[in-house]
Amino acid sequence: MFDTTKVETALLGIVGVNQPLNPEYAIIDAANLASTSGYFVTDIPMAKIEYFKDSQDYEGITDSEFNDLLRTVQKNAITSVCNQVFTTEDFRDRGVLYRNATNNVDPETLVDGFVGWRIEVTRENNVAFEITRVILDFESNYPNDIVLQLYNTGDPNPIHEQTINITEQHQEEVLNWVVDNSGDTYKGDYYLGYVKDSSTPVPFKRDYDNSNVLSQVGGLRICETQIKGHTGSVLFDLDLEEGLSENIGVNPDITVYDDYTDFIKQNKRLFGRAIQLDMAIKMMNTTTASLRVNKNKRISDSVIVRMIQDINGVDADSGKLKILGLRAQLMSEIVTIKKEIEKLRKGYFGGPIMVTTWR
Repeated sequence: MFDTTKVETALLGIVGVNQPLNPEYAIIDAANLASTSGYFVTDIPMAKIEYFKDSQDYEGITDSEFNDLLRTVQKNAITSVCNQVFTTEDFRDRGVLYRNATNNVDPETLVDGFVGWRIEVTRENNVAFEITRVILDFESNYPNDIVLQLYNTGDPNPIHEQTINITEQHQEEVLNWVVDNSGDTYKGDYYLGYVKDSSTPVPFKRDYDNSNVLSQVGGLRICETQIKGHTGSVLFDLDLEEGLSENIGVNPDITVYDDYTDFIKQNKRLFGRAIQLDMAIKMMNTTTASLRVNKNKRISDSVIVRMIQDINGVDADSGKLKILGLRAQLMSEIVTIKKEIEKLRKGYFGGPIMVTTWR
């Protein structure tokens, strides 16, 4: 799995477009001209800007709209290539921390300060987790709020924050908070919780049968924690952290999975050639399917046939010169990328990307 938006943003510009010599089509902006990999889609003979522009169904497309379209095609190629590379099962585990029945009768007593969960993630790279929702158990004598926060030890500010209005004794709040190490924090510990004071609602005790038994979520170590007297919305002094046996009223539902967002961002060089090929195929497919093709003398039937042959290849049995199609070249490049990734996993070229020890 990977975050499509983050990956497209990070890799956009890995493939460039050469400016056509024909001044009528010399409309490519600076962003599309640039190539961080050295690959240009127009180096593939039939992926001409002239063909692609003339085959747009909307004849009145502006230069700005056309440049935006080129970026969209490249983004689609980026996602397509990454989807073809990362095809293995990515799910690891999922669980609600408290799964056993509880009896919401007796109010809990908490000391003012930050109360919550410390979440330690396995040191294996490319492991992400998502807090999809929290189940909340508080007294509801009057409506009140808690400000739920998620901190990483590398950032003084919350990486996620949400104000939750407590209106029922038992309620659900959907969060969908993703932690995939692709931002400006990496590893460290995470703290999920809220600042308890005289205005916050009171949670219920978990004193019924086995209601206080914690479930294990693979890839994570989770325990309750508190920082007495802490206020505000910045990370606390970690040396002040203490254990906590009382219930805080917040029961998170967490999914753990393999996520390659950060790996893709840090290894862009692996994907340039494949994205060039995929983008060229997409541009040529647009041309062959265009509503304007038959009206355009530049894009003749022979050009369409040549594009289809370049995409799919020509077999030597047909009596013509054998042509290895762009699709076959793309599949070969995908295989090469997978092999390079496997080398990195096994420790080639500077050390492994996967480590199985805990801190």
